Amino acid sequence: MNTHILTAIINSYCRGFSNWSCYEGIPKYDAVVAAHFSATGHQLHLRLDFSANGIEVFVPLRYFSESGYHVFDFPALERTCSDDRINTIDAARLLVIIADHLQQTYPDIRLQQALDKLSSFPCSPQMEGGSIEAFNTLLAFTDVSGKPEPEQWLVQHLLPMVAHLGYRQGADETELLSSVYRRCEQSLGDHLLLNSNKLSVPNELLSFLLGKDKVTRPYPNPLHKVFFSSALIQPEGKGPVYSRYFPKEDITVSIRPFDIDRDLEMVHEWFNREHAKKIWKMDWPLRELELYYRTMLSGNWSHSYIGEINGTPSYNFEVYWVVRDMLADYYDALPTDYGTHQFIAPVDPKLKFSSPSTQCMLDWVFAQSEVGKMVGEGSVESLAALMNKAHVGFRVEKVIELPHKKANLNFCYREWYWAKFPENRDLSVQTAIPTIKQTTHETFSGI
Repeated sequence: MNTHILTAIINSYCRGFSNWSCYEGIPKYDAVVAAHFSATGHQLHLRLDFSANGIEVFVPLRYFSESGYHVFDFPALERTCSDDRINTIDAARLLVIIADHLQQTYPDIRLQQALDKLSSFPCSPQMEGGSIEAFNTLLAFTDVSGKPEPEQWLVQHLLPMVAHLGYRQGADETELLSSVYRRCEQSLGDHLLLNSNKLSVPNELLSFLLGKDKVTRPYPNPLHKVFFSSALIQPEGKGPVYSRYFPKEDITVSIRPFDIDRDLEMVHEWFNREHAKKIWKMDWPLRELELYYRTMLSGNWSHSYIGEINGTPSYNFEVYWVVRDMLADYYDALPTDYGTHQFIAPVDPKLKFSSPSTQCMLDWVFAQSEVGKMVGEGSVESLAALMNKAHVGFRVEKVIELPHKKANLNFCYREWYWAKFPENRDLSVQTAIPTIKQTTHETFSGI
């Protein structure tokens, strides 16, 4: 099969289904995969999880596109989960795996129709032509709101050009997507002025989601990248990003990005402590925990941090972008919503320092201008977590039933946090800008 068509099929599959992730590095606790990756030299893969069929597939990823037009190398690697048998596979075998998965997992899908749609999906990195000048011209002279199907126009014409320029290193995709967002915002404003007496507003310009009839959550909206905090989700380096001295407790709390080579075994021991098993439920084997982090740290929706007390690792927290998380299905999430999970490792109450640790987490997250509010979904079984969140300003919105737990959905705005700790309003955080933009539901009511 033509490589371009196979690439188009995989990209289209990723838009329609969520059982995939990026996978970075060579694993330490997965010997057969490590041996193969060491031999091929590939450091980044797309992992397709067909565990319902007892299979997982790793496709070498040459370029990850924020617009959804990734570029792959071949052959791919197939692993049978039951016995760890691996095989390199060609396009025909990958299509069989996809077809079997669709047929078994989504029996109501007309398989031939689904595959025809996949194979016709455009693959932008192979398109000829395209330049930053052509992109700017197209963007400047197009009335997006005047398009009969603006979502399809964006997907079929503008996003492929964005991906092409990114792949050819002609421009940064995130910057281009921000330009597209601003143009859509302007077009929406023009539409409102011209149609002031009409209630019909083309909201899809700002919140379009691909594949409205999909049985799973569709591919994330690329235009939301204008609200993406790279400082939180893709921090650079492994050193401390924030440090603060608390005179009352006489401690210095610092936070740094999770380092899989340094921290994996440590957090594995933490998650196997009795107080963690019931609430966090991450007392997995090291191989499974390593898989979790190798897919998280290479992605664009969540990142893990280690908090240290006087230089000693003491707690772990994760920051995630809610619009790219399943939590977005449980309330009207905004692209400025960022969620957190926090685990405090010590059992001894004298060593927990819950309030300073949590304050540092909020300091760091709220220092980023892209953040409008923080979101939590702690288990209803954890009274300690609920009290800790309330202590710093979180308020429970409602109780929700997630697939893996019953949870308190809670929110916190900067003003609520600062009302609890007025002295924290003027703290200087390493990557904070002088004036933090205040974002609220009203600010983004058009989304």
